[in-house]
Amino acid sequence: MRITVAKIFLLVAIFLAPSTAISGAVSIKKIQFTGKNLLTISLSAKTNFKAFTLNDPPRLVVDIANATQLEQQPALPFFVKNFRQNPQHNSLRLVFDLTQKISLKNTHFDAKSTAITTEIIGIKEDVDFITQKAEEFEFETQKIANPDGSAKYVVKKIPKVVKQKTPVIVIDAGHGGKDPGTIGNFVRTKEKNLTLSYAKELGKQLLNTGRYKVYLTRDDDFFIPLHQRVKKARKKNADLFISLHANASDDRSTSGFSIYTLSEKSSDKQAESLAQRENRADIINGMNFADTSKDIMKTLIDLSQRESKNSSARFAAIAIRRIRNSEIEILQNTHRFAGFAVLTAPDMASVLIELGYLSNKGEEKLLNSIGYKRKVATSLVAAINEYFTKNRE
Repeated sequence: MRITVAKIFLLVAIFLAPSTAISGAVSIKKIQFTGKNLLTISLSAKTNFKAFTLNDPPRLVVDIANATQLEQQPALPFFVKNFRQNPQHNSLRLVFDLTQKISLKNTHFDAKSTAITTEIIGIKEDVDFITQKAEEFEFETQKIANPDGSAKYVVKKIPKVVKQKTPVIVIDAGHGGKDPGTIGNFVRTKEKNLTLSYAKELGKQLLNTGRYKVYLTRDDDFFIPLHQRVKKARKKNADLFISLHANASDDRSTSGFSIYTLSEKSSDKQAESLAQRENRADIINGMNFADTSKDIMKTLIDLSQRESKNSSARFAAIAIRRIRNSEIEILQNTHRFAGFAVLTAPDMASVLIELGYLSNKGEEKLLNSIGYKRKVATSLVAAINEYFTKNRE
């Protein structure tokens, strides 16, 4: 009897072995929002899935059987404020926290591209930027005496007392579209996706303070020429322009946060090389900015730009201190100087922030962490609050 039972268990084990191999984990290769209405989730193999929406708060949920977590944060459109991955029993739940209610249409698995696709319906069009608009009027109740001695109450609309100008901040997510920027050596993080994710987090935290008008130069994966980024900021009368980037180095041990302000002369060869690389973005995308950059660079010696340089340097110093106090690793000689095209506006403080090095394995992983992203954004918000408080004193 024992032999029979043993044989049965052996046969069962042999029978189950191929099934285990076949039903291996499915990896998520990419999550992409095309334009504003198509979500594509590329997989390594076909598997069962379920996509649906939830309200209160609005969410888009996709359950994927036998799936493993995506290692890098996807680029999110303006109507998605956060992305989460929740492992379930034999499945992975993807949750997209939304700013508005939506519905789904034509949800299916495309065998040719091995991808889940769904159309997003009902998106309320947003402007190119995140913004808040103050009400122009307020109301007060006044008591008025009638001729017979009785009283009546009327509500009058009166102009609000003009307050001090609300600071305007423009956040620029570096690269975009066919210009991916730096690509990580380990989990292949694209700089364009990382910077957009950090720009949205910083914008959200700034808006939550209620102290600023905040705009993004881009809220999706598309390319904007360098001079157009500056033009957008100046059109919004920006008081502070922050351009976010990620760095790379041949020395894979190099890591740390750094911040750049404008100078005709670079602080070192590495800063000069970085500026040249970033300024080539327009040429890569078919727009040779070299011809106009000569004219722009002439403004560097103009007296009108001295104050913006000084303001930029003041903010950079505050930001470095706040980042250091948050125990975020910083690069040696953290405040650097170079001739970045996006920092050439003569009428606003402008800084270019290198969040870290995608060429460093540990830092690439850290930069993709949601907790670390929030920590960096929180430190920058504290620096921005301090900068504008001191400017008003």
